[in-house]
Amino acid sequence: MQFIIKNIGLIITIVSAVSALIGWGISRVRKSYGLERDINHLKKDYKALSGNFNTLYTELERRLDTVETEFKVLRAVNEALIDQGAK
Repeated sequence: MQFIIKNIGLIITIVSAVSALIGWGISRVRKSYGLERDINHLKKDYKALSGNFNTLYTELERRLDTVETEFKVLRAVNEALIDQGAK
């Protein structure tokens, strides 16, 4: 008992240091889990953006094909009208 009383400061210091190390370790693990979660969210967001881009690109190609077809029809009609006017 005398030893504990004489060295109470040392014991408190050791307990505090061990508690600090445990707290530091816990916060380190939480931080790594948080970073991993953030990275996974970024990966999911990237995949979603990539899918959306592909969908938009496909739709754009479809619309441009439609416009190209319409221009071909207009050109044919225009040429037919020009040919009729030349006769």
